[in-house]
Amino acid sequence: MPSVTSHTSYDFKPHTIVPVIASFDSEGHVKPLYVRIGGLSLKVHSSWLKPSFGSILEFHCTVIDGDCLKPLILSYHQMESVWIIPRLADP
Repeated sequence: MPSVTSHTSYDFKPHTIVPVIASFDSEGHVKPLYVRIGGLSLKVHSSWLKPSFGSILEFHCTVIDGDCLKPLILSYHQMESVWIIPRLADP
């Protein structure tokens, strides 16, 4: 049985790639503004960046879903320019 070699930093754990609209400034700061999950566009109400030393930025966000605020962990892999969330459970 052949083995699979990972060439990215995000495909070794159960994650889902998601599209994100984010703000980038000239000093390299990143701030997520909107995320699309399962066809639903969610506005990021607030976020804070978990301190890290690698090229993966982990944002702890609160998103607006209708009339509710919901928590969301959103990670940005800088080397690949990919946003991910923990994989949602299959129904």
